[in-house]
Amino acid sequence: MRSPIPKSWIDIAESFYRASLILVEGVAADRLNEDTEGIAAAFLFRHYLELSLKNIILAGRFLTKDGQNARQEDVAPAWGHKLSELWKLVLSDAKLKMDADHWDNYDTEFVEKCIAEFDGIDPRGMAFRYAGEGAEKLHVHFQWLHAIMEHVYQVLEGIRVYLIETRGQNADYEAYLQSQYGDDLAWGS
Repeated sequence: MRSPIPKSWIDIAESFYRASLILVEGVAADRLNEDTEGIAAAFLFRHYLELSLKNIILAGRFLTKDGQNARQEDVAPAWGHKLSELWKLVLSDAKLKMDADHWDNYDTEFVEKCIAEFDGIDPRGMAFRYAGEGAEKLHVHFQWLHAIMEHVYQVLEGIRVYLIETRGQNADYEAYLQSQYGDDLAWGS
């Protein structure tokens, strides 16, 4: 049933991550089956990667190249399912909006390897969803996957939060300037 009030606090990417983590933990501890719940876990994590990359791209697009806030009407979401293409957009959109010292604090090489691995197995987002698309040929070490997932999550969330916080700080500063100088402030010059 649809709620009359939108749940604006829901983070869909986070939902896929948490669900995948529960399943991976269960398979790693031999409480769940690799051939049933394991496939679902891999799909959920791969989908988390896709949504997380899209969230980072969008957060980056809310900032201009000089680190200011972009006009909301100029911001377009990212589309597509190919993780490697989305990662390229992160590098061309979001990375440029962060200073190099902050970007370099994140283990992006590790994330890039994880993305490449999932993209190689499932380039179209179908392998874990449909029979005959490749998942039946995989064997995953779920204990390792668990550790990988947590690290990738921390890196991607760190980047996303940095970009969102930058936008929020810009908005706070713009509001402060507006309160001090009112309409005499020459915005955008």
